[in-house]
Amino acid sequence: MSESASPSARRFLSCDWGTSTFRLRLLDGEINRIVALSRGEQGIAATFAAWRAAGGNPEDRWSHFSGVLEQHLARVARESGYALTGLPLVISGMASSSMGMRELPYARLPLATDGSDLSIEHIPARTDLPHPAVIISGVRGDDDLMRGEETQLIGACALGGDEAVAPARARVYVFPGTHSKHVEVRGARAVAIRTYMTGELFALLSKQSILANSVAAGAALGEPESTACFDRGVRAGAEENLLHAAFRVRTSALLENASPTGNYHYLSGLLIGAELGELTASDASVTLVGSGPLRTAYQRAFDVLGARSPLTLHDADQCLAAGQLIIATRLGLV
Repeated sequence: MSESASPSARRFLSCDWGTSTFRLRLLDGEINRIVALSRGEQGIAATFAAWRAAGGNPEDRWSHFSGVLEQHLARVARESGYALTGLPLVISGMASSSMGMRELPYARLPLATDGSDLSIEHIPARTDLPHPAVIISGVRGDDDLMRGEETQLIGACALGGDEAVAPARARVYVFPGTHSKHVEVRGARAVAIRTYMTGELFALLSKQSILANSVAAGAALGEPESTACFDRGVRAGAEENLLHAAFRVRTSALLENASPTGNYHYLSGLLIGAELGELTASDASVTLVGSGPLRTAYQRAFDVLGARSPLTLHDADQCLAAGQLIIATRLGLV
């Protein structure tokens, strides 16, 4: 039997629409609990390409994207048993990009970490999407930008663990991914963004370069050989010339100094070490916002490099939900 949505439950729909993936959750904001989840490969890039293939009529753009939302909303309704009509929907990620359902301008740095000066569009419930919706845009500086991480940042700051950092001292929030982001926060404002093509470069080198035949995914990080190779890569990435150290993957295979799975973890560690080396040598306090194997790898790299300050850890999904709840609450949606 379906249960009507109750305002006191503070339930809301959380949409994280990335370039290559889609996730929709029904969240109970009181306890930050996922009631139901629907995920798929209908990321913004694929959805945009399908709209273009269908003619790319600007008048059909909203309905095309909302059609994807409707499929996942129906799945969440079935899984949860709740009537979702009227529940607020908060959308972050690439939905506000030039390929998204509605392009929004970037907010500018510095950005208040309570979300009070984000660029947001509030869309009333309508026939084709019967939910009061909020689309959150990204943030830009003079030479870098982010979409999606700003919502996680708001949640991470709200979840705490940063109280011991003096307002004048920098705290850097690290968001691992295809394009990893380092966001510098001073006091209660984000003041700088740096993007690192770590994940994309790993994919290119391991699949399309001369190194491809020398690497193979296999034993998870944590096995003796994989951990030793990863650690060696992290140190090389932080200390050596990256272009030379990367070719060592090839020579290690030819000279039989490492297995293909060992080379895989060496290359992963090499690129993560190159990303983090400068940061771990600084006096900044660091918060790692991630989940799954990627968070494990970055945490290990910080341990190998010996960050000067204790590392604060936050789960990326919890930060996203917390950030979206803060935004929805500020707008009076929950």
